[in-house]
Amino acid sequence: MSDSSGAEISQWMVKETLAEHLTPLLARYDVKWRGHGVIYVDHEQYNIITAHRIVADLSASLGVPIQLVRSRLVDLGWFNDVRRTFPVRDGVARVIDKLASWEADEPEDDDPETNEEYDQD
Repeated sequence: MSDSSGAEISQWMVKETLAEHLTPLLARYDVKWRGHGVIYVDHEQYNIITAHRIVADLSASLGVPIQLVRSRLVDLGWFNDVRRTFPVRDGVARVIDKLASWEADEPEDDDPETNEEYDQD
C-alpha cells in the first residue's frame, strides 16, 4: 500500500489500523474531544503525561518506535502539540516590547532639560 506521494506505508500506518489501536486507549485514558485534536498537548501536566502514555502504549502494541507513531499521528492531524509554538514567542515579544519602551524612556545625554534638571551643565 502507498500514500498519495507514492511512498510505501506499513500496515500499522494505515489510518484504520491506527484508529483500531488508538480508540481503546482514548477510552482508557478518558480523552475527550474538545475541538483541538484527538490528542491535544499544551503545558498542562495531565495532558503531557496522557499523551506520552498513549503514544508509548501505541508504540508497544504496534511494535514501532515512539517517534514514528507520534509522527504518523501528527501527519493524520490526530496529535496536536502546541507547547513549542505559543509561550516562547509570546514571552520574547513581551520582552522586546519592554526593551523598546525602556529605550524610549531613557533621556538623551545631551538633552538640555535633563542636564538642567540634574545640574549637569
